[in-house]
Amino acid sequence: MSEGVDIADEKEPTKRNWISFWSLFTLQTQNAFNDKATQFLLIPLAGLLAFYAKARGEEIGFLGGNIAHVLGLLMVLPFILLAPVAGWLSDRYSKTMVIRGTLCLQFAVLLLILLAVWMQNLPLAVFGFLLLSIESVLLSPAKKGITKELVGHSHLGFASGILEMSVIVAVCAGQIISGWWFDARLASGHNAWDAALFPIALITGGAFLSLWVSLVVERMPPMSRRPFEVKILFEHFSQLKMVWRDRRLRLSGVGISFFWGFAGFINLAAIQIGSDVSGGGGQGFATENSWLILAASGGIVLGGLLASLLCKKKIELGLIPIGGAMMVLGSVALTLGPIERDWLMVWFAVASAGGAFMLVPLNAYLQDVCPPESRGQVLAAFNLLDCLAGVLAVAVQFAMVHWEVSYFWQFASLAVVSLVVTLYSARLQTQNLARLVILSIFRSIYKVKVLHQNRFPKKGGVLMVCNHVSYIDAFILSVASPRPIQFLLFDEFFDHPWTGRAVRFFDAIPISRNRAKDGIRVAVKALKDGEVVCVFPEGQLTRTGAMNEWMRGFEMIARKAKCPVLPMAMDGVWGSIFSFERNRFIFKKPYSLPYRVRVNVGELIPSEKLNRDEVRRAVEALRVEAMLERSILTKPEKVLSRELEILSGGAVHQNWARNSARLSEAVQREILFNAMQVGEVNAIRRGQTVLMDVGALEHCREVVTVALSQYFNLKLVLVSGGESEDELLYLTENYGVEAWFGGEWLAEKWRSLQEKVAHLPCYDFSQNAIQRAESGGEHPTFPCLAQKGRVISMSMPHPLRQTETNEFQEGYRFGTWGHLLPGFIAEFEDDGIWVEGPALGSEKIKIRGKVLR
Repeated sequence: MSEGVDIADEKEPTKRNWISFWSLFTLQTQNAFNDKATQFLLIPLAGLLAFYAKARGEEIGFLGGNIAHVLGLLMVLPFILLAPVAGWLSDRYSKTMVIRGTLCLQFAVLLLILLAVWMQNLPLAVFGFLLLSIESVLLSPAKKGITKELVGHSHLGFASGILEMSVIVAVCAGQIISGWWFDARLASGHNAWDAALFPIALITGGAFLSLWVSLVVERMPPMSRRPFEVKILFEHFSQLKMVWRDRRLRLSGVGISFFWGFAGFINLAAIQIGSDVSGGGGQGFATENSWLILAASGGIVLGGLLASLLCKKKIELGLIPIGGAMMVLGSVALTLGPIERDWLMVWFAVASAGGAFMLVPLNAYLQDVCPPESRGQVLAAFNLLDCLAGVLAVAVQFAMVHWEVSYFWQFASLAVVSLVVTLYSARLQTQNLARLVILSIFRSIYKVKVLHQNRFPKKGGVLMVCNHVSYIDAFILSVASPRPIQFLLFDEFFDHPWTGRAVRFFDAIPISRNRAKDGIRVAVKALKDGEVVCVFPEGQLTRTGAMNEWMRGFEMIARKAKCPVLPMAMDGVWGSIFSFERNRFIFKKPYSLPYRVRVNVGELIPSEKLNRDEVRRAVEALRVEAMLERSILTKPEKVLSRELEILSGGAVHQNWARNSARLSEAVQREILFNAMQVGEVNAIRRGQTVLMDVGALEHCREVVTVALSQYFNLKLVLVSGGESEDELLYLTENYGVEAWFGGEWLAEKWRSLQEKVAHLPCYDFSQNAIQRAESGGEHPTFPCLAQKGRVISMSMPHPLRQTETNEFQEGYRFGTWGHLLPGFIAEFEDDGIWVEGPALGSEKIKIRGKVLR
């Protein structure tokens, strides 16, 4: 294993792990439903009994008038009293066995509640509910702590989000279904006790089903051997004090507690509204309450599912302030709107969806940063914090009800608290929020397909190296990477008033061309701290389309940091508006929206085995593999059968096109791939009008005159080799020709007409093209090499320098065949190079002469 990689986190969950996870998902959903459905059968039962007693002029009693607040308090008090015992059990014994034991307890307690309702004994039923809450306390740290053990780090964001949302959905479903069920049984003629009896009987049967499902969860080993001590009963306060020192744990725990306090307040307010609308708890109270809870649960479900999907590959902390803003919006709207069901349902949904956006990443992050050996204790400590928030919500809402505080001021207070939390979280997560927003917008424009993402190391310092094509390469790689990336950039980017702010904001590392040691030192430190650092070894954007010469700085960085190098390659970026295609950056019309690009992730290379040429060759091979993923290659005959706009001399071309259509699909794919390669360098552009000497191009005609022309929608002026200079000038000027393609005859004509056509590039495919270029003076023809029916390399005009920071790049060099086309992999020898690639099929050919890399 390469250095800097956490081996434990590299392991992917097995099929058995996933079966256990989905079993856990099922049983904890059933458990949450049972608890909440029981609670919301007892609430309308007690409310209706109080309503009848009041109608008869009898004493209502404390339980009858305050059942919602009593049960809400009984839900959280056991967590405060027994959370450390639950955490100790989760760490001391197998979490799987703890889960099974608590589900046995749940089944027994539900039998007790069923007996109490059958006996029409409300205090006994409330006592049973207290025992049910104790069971939930004992279950909580075990089911939370086992999640990472089952799915690992990489899937934790998704798994935690799904589990949290399943609990919330089950809780909401329990509230909604039990309310409607209770009122439906009342409407069918049952009395209050009978209306609750049959649903509780079915819930008890569901508890037995949960117990059976728990047998499928694989048994996990205990994480601690600590014996039980009396001080465990009180140590959750000291545990909370201990974990409070860790800023990451403290802030994530407080954020989760705020959500549960917010949710508890909303829940109690909904019950109060339902009671008022139904005339003080009479028939219909449960249904009104169910509608409001349905709106809140719908918001939580939608928000939670979306947040879980956004956290599927990595934990997106930027969602936290977005969720907070939605909670503020919903709370403010609740203060302004009338107390009507439809209006309330809309804004309950908005506020609840915001809460889910906040909860999913916070919960995943908290579990991720928990030390594995004490995860149960940490989660138990923060359960205490959640419960204190719940107690506070019950106390505040209870006080507001008894002080007859209006709904306006109740929701206004909630909005103020939510605003404070949102502003604070936005300050803490400014970078993550900006990254999330910017990359979300970017993803809507650029569709990035990632190949072999599983090769990306989950943890540890890693130096990423990649080809450099456009100004948005950093965004593309950030979308492709499951981890944040720090980019190593030349310091001139930091001096610019606009780009400087952006690169500093995203923690880019400056490196000076004159004082490189400073930047290297910062990069090495970041790698040793376990960060991902990206460097573009070319040092500048390509303006030819081919890769520039690689500098050796990345080797020094990797060796000093003793971290592996991760080669990566981007394909499809040449042609975007941020590349130099069409001889300018940015100011051009995009070819398509959304624009599709591919990123290919290579195998890690240990620092002690680094070699610049070998790493570059790995990037070239990755780019070839990415090019093969282009959808256009799946059916090459569609491209080769397109109609072309032939302005002159089309008869010969039609025969060639028909012949190309008869070739096998494999050969057609090779031809089209080679045409794509030609299009990846800055020689020819889409839609150009090109004059071609068909006779001179016969040895590569399928690629140049058929596939390239059809792939790039070229307009062709075809000549046969017998035209006079006047005829060539007439065709060039009359049809607006922008480039010449041909061999020796056309190149000689071009030379003799230099004064009139020197502004047009002439691509010379003849065997003497190099010598002719060297004798061409200020405006040479451009040598291009074709062998075995394929174009291997091309020269082109030197690309323009658009800014002061653009270094000179050569489009051609005398004595060479120009740039080797992207999509070929080369091995250099003293007397030539060996070239291979998809355009050559399985063949490997040797080139005599020099090409540029």
